[in-house]
Amino acid sequence: MFSYKSKYCVAAAMAAMAALTGHVEARDIDLQSIGYFQFSPLPPSLVSQTDTLLLSDSPEYVGPVGGTLSAGTINGNGRIYFYHVNEMDQPHKIAIVLENQSAYPNTVHVMRQLKSVATPDYFAAGRDLSRKDLEHPLDESPNARPLYSLSIPPQGRQLIFSDLENTPVYQDALFTGIVDIKTEAPIFARVMMLPMGMDAVDASHWAKNLPIDEIQLRGTYTGSKRNMEVATPFDTTLGGAFVEIGNDREDMFINGVDEMQNKAFVRDRGNYGVSYTLKIPTKGNEPFRLYFNPLGGPYSGSFTVKALHQQGARRGQTDTRTYHIGGADGISALGDGTILDSRIMGNYNAGDLLTLNFMPAGASNLPIRFLLIPESLANPQKHQTIAVNVPKDVKDSLGHPTQGTTQIPVGPIGSKDSNKGTVDTTKSTLTPSKQAENIAHEETKKLSDKAAADAKKEAQLKKAKDAEEALARKKAEEARIAAEKAELARKAAEAKHAEVERKLAEKAEADRKATELKAAQEAQAAKEKAALEAKKAEEMRQAEEAKRLEAERKAELDRKVAEARKAEEERKAEMARIEAARKAEADRLEAARKAEEARVAAEAKRLEEERRIEAARIEAARKAEEARVAAEAKRQEELRKAEEARIAAEAKRAEELRKAEEARIAAEAKRAEEVRRAEEARRIEEARRAEEARKAEEVRIAAEARKAEQVRLAAERAEAERQAAEAKRIAEERYQAHLEAERKAEEARQQALAQAEVERKAKERAEAIQRVKEQQENARRRAELARQQIEAERKAAQAAKTGPSFGELDDVHEDTPSVTIPNAVSIDELTKPRPTASQNTRRRDQRQPQQNQQYAQQNPMTDGQQSQAPYSSQQGQQNDDQNPPKLYPMGH
Repeated sequence: MFSYKSKYCVAAAMAAMAALTGHVEARDIDLQSIGYFQFSPLPPSLVSQTDTLLLSDSPEYVGPVGGTLSAGTINGNGRIYFYHVNEMDQPHKIAIVLENQSAYPNTVHVMRQLKSVATPDYFAAGRDLSRKDLEHPLDESPNARPLYSLSIPPQGRQLIFSDLENTPVYQDALFTGIVDIKTEAPIFARVMMLPMGMDAVDASHWAKNLPIDEIQLRGTYTGSKRNMEVATPFDTTLGGAFVEIGNDREDMFINGVDEMQNKAFVRDRGNYGVSYTLKIPTKGNEPFRLYFNPLGGPYSGSFTVKALHQQGARRGQTDTRTYHIGGADGISALGDGTILDSRIMGNYNAGDLLTLNFMPAGASNLPIRFLLIPESLANPQKHQTIAVNVPKDVKDSLGHPTQGTTQIPVGPIGSKDSNKGTVDTTKSTLTPSKQAENIAHEETKKLSDKAAADAKKEAQLKKAKDAEEALARKKAEEARIAAEKAELARKAAEAKHAEVERKLAEKAEADRKATELKAAQEAQAAKEKAALEAKKAEEMRQAEEAKRLEAERKAELDRKVAEARKAEEERKAEMARIEAARKAEADRLEAARKAEEARVAAEAKRLEEERRIEAARIEAARKAEEARVAAEAKRQEELRKAEEARIAAEAKRAEELRKAEEARIAAEAKRAEEVRRAEEARRIEEARRAEEARKAEEVRIAAEARKAEQVRLAAERAEAERQAAEAKRIAEERYQAHLEAERKAEEARQQALAQAEVERKAKERAEAIQRVKEQQENARRRAELARQQIEAERKAAQAAKTGPSFGELDDVHEDTPSVTIPNAVSIDELTKPRPTASQNTRRRDQRQPQQNQQYAQQNPMTDGQQSQAPYSSQQGQQNDDQNPPKLYPMGH
């Protein structure tokens, strides 16, 4: 969560850091002076931890690209908690997509959704979400109504928390939030960071999973709600005590798995995203104070304290207060560089049951402590005294004898005016008793004046503090009202949006049902026509069956009456040998049961034959016959069971007669009553069977309808799966086509650059060849001009002489300048590339664009030297070799 989050410093190390860093105190009480390090620990114990937590905090810093940050499965009650910083240049958004990976529809209820401000101030973001968590608590009652619900089809995906679509997270900004949901079946959730405007559901098909960072705070955990309780009540008579949370000892960190890494083991070090409920019982006889004390580093968040009064006039009443650490109290976070910072969280009476609710704030550090300090320890009356020697025989102003040395209070210890209690008695001429009395009066007056001044100052401070608190409460109330209005507006917009979606869905559903109803009506008409024919045949068969059943019922009744009469006669005749009669009766009953089973089997066989004949006659009546046969078999089985029960009752009755003859008359009356009840039960059972037969027919029809509906749903699921697969395939093809287009564009760009470079080099070579040709032509022309001039001078000198000598006839003279014809140049020399000031030799950031640049050739042999004559070809060739031609951009 923050740079401190993995550091859980012990008290000694933090105290040493505070001493070395010169910490600016943020304390409501001087803990060290009241024995903070001797406070007694009150270890909390875990009562319960429930619900699933999907934590998304690694990678905490997202960049250079977005993608899937965390993913996991939630079944039942669950919470999604995200905490991320955007390190990319462009604004991005957080998106949460749910995926139903089962073959059946799944309904998800969104119970609560909260988001913080997106800000580079990490403490402000964590503090904002901590406050909203307490201002908008999760309704955990059985009748809690969700914000909205959605049904996700098989293999379908759905976006939740749509407000995040319009919440941009700018560069270096932290954004955190929570979503509480309730599912009817397992659902797979993804948390992603995507560019603004991108379709989150479409991106969930191809967005890459980002790797986890070194903090490893992501995964699926059990225990988003944790209930803890201090077993030993805090006793105000035993001094100060503390309850420590988030230390991974008494309060262990929850464990989970990272489903993005093959369910690798992870730990939520800090229990971020977990809602705490901590109960602290108290006892004693004096009031006490509750303080918040950060132990692991800077902390900025909110807490709610509920005090249940268990004694006194307010017994049974509850006071609830919310305290905010950091932000409005003038500091960004409490506990930076020290463990002695504190904030008071209310005054309470001994016997109160305290219940604290909070969620570890993002960007803050653990562990933390809650200090319980008795009032006598938190506000001790510390005064110093001076000793005055008084003779033993001196009495005080009230006439009471003194004790030799009298201790007189002079003010609190450490006061700036403590030296004012010293009274100079060296120059006084009063008696020692009078001096002592005067000193006492003076010190009493000073103490009274000081107490009055302190009371006045305290009243002024209290008044100012009350005014500040009133102003803060007013601002908080205004902010709360504004937030409630914004929340109401948001809920109204969501309700309107949900209503529009509901109406559209209802319209689509109504159209679908109308189509299905029409098809069902047509099918029903065909079924009714077939059923009508089957019903006629069934009525005829049922009439015959009713006659047969009535005859069987009468025969069965006669048989049972005869058996009862025979049993009674045998009981009277065989009373002396009741045991043998019981065994014989048991054998007879077993034979009767077997006979009944054989009869039932024969009857079932006959019914099966009739059913087969009926099935051959008409297929529509076959199913009805099967239902009737099943009902008949069930009835026969029930008759058999009733007969066995009757036989068992009769055996039990015979055993009872053997044991107690005195109860015989009562047993006979009971048996007669049982026979009557059995007859009534039989008649009721027959009526019930007839009703069951009717209902069985209805159930059969309903089963057929259900089967048709299941076939339709299966077809819809198959179509949904096909569409999902098609959508995934299209998305993948689009993504691959996008990558291929980018690759081709890059190849084309590289080819264009290479072609431009080839053309540029070819142009440079052509220009160099042209320049060399021009240089050779100029040299040839200059040589020809020089030769012609020399020839003219020679002819003129020769013409001026009358008789030239042999030496004068020679064309070469010592004073004539030497002319050298340049050697021929090969085509390889002409086409050899010349070194140029190409921009490709520079760094990328120093290169200049090459498009639309024109170059002019500057001839160093003609520019600035045209006035020089003559010019030898040898010198021109030498200059060309030493100073190759250069290219200069035109216009520079």
